[in-house]
Amino acid sequence: MLTGAMLGLLQQTGMDILVLTEELDEQEFFASRLTRQETLRLLGVMAYTARDLPAQAREQLPEIDWPAWAALPDALMRPNEHPLKIWVAARELAPRTVQLLIDYRRVHPQLFSLTPSPCA
Repeated sequence: MLTGAMLGLLQQTGMDILVLTEELDEQEFFASRLTRQETLRLLGVMAYTARDLPAQAREQLPEIDWPAWAALPDALMRPNEHPLKIWVAARELAPRTVQLLIDYRRVHPQLFSLTPSPCA
């Protein structure tokens, strides 16, 4: 149940990033203080949620770039030193993760369930 909620949070947060950044090019993104700050916050939510996801769940979703999510908090702590990493996370890593989560939901619906599993 907790895993399902965490995967739902990853997907929704990724969708929020897509909406925030879809019309912006890189220069506009970094010039927009509010959009940039909110995107950084949402990327942090995704990175820490990915980190806290049970290893067993991550193993069932192998196409998601878990190492990239694990490395992102360092860049988020000093975004001015890592603009390319931030931009790639917002425009490539987050959208790819959302798409894979949508695909995986069809293959592993039990991972995304918000109801408790029956005790055996």
